[in-house]
Amino acid sequence: MTDSEARDLDDLLDRLVADYSDRLARGEAPAREDVLARVPEAQHAALRRCLDLLDEGRASSRPARRELVPGSVLAGYRIVSVLGRGGMSVVYRAEQPELHRNVALKVLRPGLALESRHVERFRREALAVARLAHPNIVQIHAVFEDDGFHAIAMECVDGPTLAEVLARLPAHRSWSAQDLAEAVGDPALARHDSYERAFCAFMAPVARAVGVAHDLGIVHRDLKPSNILVHRGGRPLVADFGLAKGDGDLELSLSGEPLGTPYYMSPEQVRQSEQLVDARSDVYSLGVTLFEGLSGRRPFIGRSLADIFDAIRHGAAPQLRRVAPTRSRDAEAVVARAMARDPARRYRSALELATDLSAIAEGRATQARADESPAWRRALGVLGNAFFSMEYEYRSHATLFGLPLLHVDRGYGPSPRTGRVRVARGWVAVGQVAVGVFAWGGVAVGGVCLGGVSVGVLGMGGLALGLLVLGGVAAGGVVHGGVAAGWAAVGGAAFGHYAAGGLARGAHVLSGAVQDPAAWSFFEHWMPWVTDLFRAAGGG
Repeated sequence: MTDSEARDLDDLLDRLVADYSDRLARGEAPAREDVLARVPEAQHAALRRCLDLLDEGRASSRPARRELVPGSVLAGYRIVSVLGRGGMSVVYRAEQPELHRNVALKVLRPGLALESRHVERFRREALAVARLAHPNIVQIHAVFEDDGFHAIAMECVDGPTLAEVLARLPAHRSWSAQDLAEAVGDPALARHDSYERAFCAFMAPVARAVGVAHDLGIVHRDLKPSNILVHRGGRPLVADFGLAKGDGDLELSLSGEPLGTPYYMSPEQVRQSEQLVDARSDVYSLGVTLFEGLSGRRPFIGRSLADIFDAIRHGAAPQLRRVAPTRSRDAEAVVARAMARDPARRYRSALELATDLSAIAEGRATQARADESPAWRRALGVLGNAFFSMEYEYRSHATLFGLPLLHVDRGYGPSPRTGRVRVARGWVAVGQVAVGVFAWGGVAVGGVCLGGVSVGVLGMGGLALGLLVLGGVAAGGVVHGGVAAGWAAVGGAAFGHYAAGGLARGAHVLSGAVQDPAAWSFFEHWMPWVTDLFRAAGGG
């Protein structure tokens, strides 16, 4: 059954349920078999369940008694037109006269509203999205029930979906950045030197928005081009968190079609009973969307729903460059990693995917491609991105005693979930706060560390503490800094057993006024550059 056929069938089921409810309200006794005869046999069970609820008065709320058409008013919202129909809801453009604004009114299908589990799922979308204040996520204005209809009023996006954008691209020639800029309505995209870079620049904020949702514990579960909307000016927004939840069940629409679009489902969504669905499922769906946007076709196709599910369960997605040879190896690596069959081999978060998409857009190497390279080249790629990228996170798959061999976490700021500063923890750690055997960051703690504040065996930083340290303010065994305090100290002001500097205090001192032979011998042997400086200044 195609998407269009499923929507038409859901519309028919809604009308049959509404008509049956109206006839019961008038005191009639409608013949069930006449109603069931109007739909395919495969839908009899679902329709019979709804009729049972109406007959027994067990519907979760008062059934809707009227059809919503242009001009209908629902809780003060005046309906203007239909924007779209899905298996679970119908979306209308509506006016809110009190605030002089247009909204998108998402109304749960009347047939589904008879059962509390569907109402709860629908309300969950409103509660989930209401927590997400992000410029690339559609905002919720209100959630309500009126006259038997359950509805959500949300931001009205004046622009196409990504599915419509892709359909606007030229059919008989390769695409350019200018083509995408015109289809999206964002002239800035035309500044990129290829369609690939422009498309990745468009998708990076989408992945970043999904990553923010993941940090709050919200999994979308139905990411696809038609759920990525384009506001005026080309700003992408993620819509339709109606499937957002924390467990792995797969529910059906009234017609029996899956809630979730088959082409973009992850293998674990399709297998539902074998594996819980988590944030990595959304990463997979974004990978399918990237594949389609970069190649012009979906990775898995079939003549039936069963064919598509079987392909996702057991088939291998084609390599991007076999379908679209002009795409870069970086883009191929990013798509392959996002769509890995094993969730453990995908990006750990949508934020990591966003980082690689930004790298492609800016002409930099991606982590996905670097991971396919020899170890030494991967390490160089990670460190290069760490120091030259505004936002970057990488955690090596290899671990030792539970810690990754390399963890880089820079540029994201505090975690939205906890509000705490992010900490890079690994044998080699790089971040605003870094803890490791080798640590580099604003605050670095470890064996060998470099940072604004460094604490370690060997430390270098504005404030350094350790055995061998160098810093503006240094304290430790052997130290060098503007102010240095330790067993052997060198600095503008130095305090230690052996001390050298303009102002030096200790048992054995080298300064302009005092040059203890024991201090001279020590520094001559262990830190000859200190005695060289004194000779150059005319001392010794």
